[in-house]
Amino acid sequence: MAKKKISFVIYSLNSGGAERVITELANSFVHDFDVFIITLVKTEPFYKLNPEVNLLYCSENIKNHTTPLKSIIDGVSRIRTLTKIIKKNNISLVIGFMTTSNIYAIWAAKLCRISCIVSERANHSIYKLPRLQALVRDISYKLCNYLVVQTDANKRFYSTKLSSSKIIVIPNPIAPALSTKRNLQLNKPKDNIILNVGSFKKGKAQELLISAFSNIDNEGWQVIFVGDGPTKQKNLDLTKQLKLENRISFVGKQQNVHEFYNNASLFVFTSEHEGFPNALLEALYFGIPTISTNCEHGPSELITNGENGFLIPVGDQKALEQKITTLINDKKIQKEFQSKSMISTKKYQIENIVEEWRRYIDKLI
Repeated sequence: MAKKKISFVIYSLNSGGAERVITELANSFVHDFDVFIITLVKTEPFYKLNPEVNLLYCSENIKNHTTPLKSIIDGVSRIRTLTKIIKKNNISLVIGFMTTSNIYAIWAAKLCRISCIVSERANHSIYKLPRLQALVRDISYKLCNYLVVQTDANKRFYSTKLSSSKIIVIPNPIAPALSTKRNLQLNKPKDNIILNVGSFKKGKAQELLISAFSNIDNEGWQVIFVGDGPTKQKNLDLTKQLKLENRISFVGKQQNVHEFYNNASLFVFTSEHEGFPNALLEALYFGIPTISTNCEHGPSELITNGENGFLIPVGDQKALEQKITTLINDKKIQKEFQSKSMISTKKYQIENIVEEWRRYIDKLI
């Protein structure tokens, strides 16, 4: 019996959280389906893709539009191209990722008279769309079979726009590349490292950790930042200003981030807002005693305050100083957080997330 054909639709396959999740899902589904990924523009996959996944694209390059009318014309053209690809390959189900791709996927699926699932990754209470684009999104999303979001907060947001029975919460999985790299020797001594992993950009607020670290008794401890981005220089300047160059390291993006997770004693997450906090999930999975700001969206769904980590108010430096000091000095709490955080993240392992997706795919084809 021939496998049924499903296709993911996304703007590109560059590096990013949505692109990683699509790659992981596509790689997992090749055993049961004939899997396609259709990108709106031609790109080489950043993440390793199973050779059995069929990779197609709508256009060779990105078009820059000077007027809304040209954007609309290009959008209609992409929907037509996407429709032709779907029909030509006899695809039974389309799964869109990210807002623009979702809109195209929904209308192409309607024209092909097939089912469509869309996955919304953005925190739209923070990243607000222009009014016209938001209207098009809201009208389009009413036509999909299911809308997948990553957090309960995002479900509440979209429940005002379409039936809540259509909205499913499926979080990101632990990256398979990391899931096999966790050191399970829990009694192995860790380095006195406070770790932060993530991009340096507006809203990540790494300066909160730098300032807090400067105010505590940090003898014998160091902070390591893994990641790059536009606000990195501002944080380097603050580190220099506070004369902490020998205690705080900026190591940039790292392919071997698991080594940092395995060696760190504490993890501090300082974001002011999130779509879904992948680095926080990874730190908990690796059993690192963790402190996180209680921002929207995600931290409160991953951490039960005082059980598998600490939650603090966004931007509260004094609270961060107190919790870092508590964890540094209390090995018992460290041990409790370590074991409970590893237990709490079992449901985020790739096989469990794939099973959730598969449940809804099977209802439609």
